[in-house]
Amino acid sequence: MKITTSRFGDLEINADIIFNFVEPILGYEHLSKFVLVDNVAESPFKWLQAVDDGNIAFPVTVPGYFGLDYQFVIPDGEAKKLNLTGTNDLLSLNIVCIPQGKPEEASINLLGPIIINLNNRKAMQLVLINDNLSVRHKLFQDKSEKQESEKALTNS
Repeated sequence: MKITTSRFGDLEINADIIFNFVEPILGYEHLSKFVLVDNVAESPFKWLQAVDDGNIAFPVTVPGYFGLDYQFVIPDGEAKKLNLTGTNDLLSLNIVCIPQGKPEEASINLLGPIIINLNNRKAMQLVLINDNLSVRHKLFQDKSEKQESEKALTNS
């Protein structure tokens, strides 16, 4: 299957790697099919690309890569929607916001993780209620991390 994207051009994708969102990403209720694009092999960032709208792609990452101790509980109802039976087949990603021209100010949404059952490719954005988490948690806190951020983001 071929999709045309504004960010990556034409992509040839296998239908077996499409994630079907049983609950949408907030604000993008009209989109339910996404693929994960690995634009730069060693980058901590990937792209969650909409299949049906080539203009929509979200940078995503794993918080642990940046030293964040991040854990949450998936309510039973949401686990059932994904047919999750354990964490072995679970992929959890978080959307990143990278302000244009200011990669050092990149933030990660910790309140809305994207959870994916790798067995059946069902996915959803889980909306957490937790006063200790933020939708705009800074990825880089100090000057040395700032330099690393510019390097990582430039290469993604």
